[in-house]
Amino acid sequence: MTAFILAMTLWPDVQARAQAELDALLGHAFARPPSLADRASLSYVNALVLEVLRWNPAVPLGLAHQLAQHDVYRGRWLREGTVIWANIW
Repeated sequence: MTAFILAMTLWPDVQARAQAELDALLGHAFARPPSLADRASLSYVNALVLEVLRWNPAVPLGLAHQLAQHDVYRGRWLREGTVIWANIW
């Protein structure tokens, strides 16, 4: 949420474009909140949400994976059963 507020503060033109897209779909008075069914019609808002998640992912280190078999990565030999963490950042 903090990353979203920062982005909207730094780029008010992005906020205005996202608001215009919401207004075009839901009306200026927002007779109803947007739903998941509206996602296809809100391409700019969807892209904005994805960009905020890219800036500040909810889980920066992803999820742990365990090797099912021996592997070689960048010249390093990894044993079966090794736990690997992907760094999303």
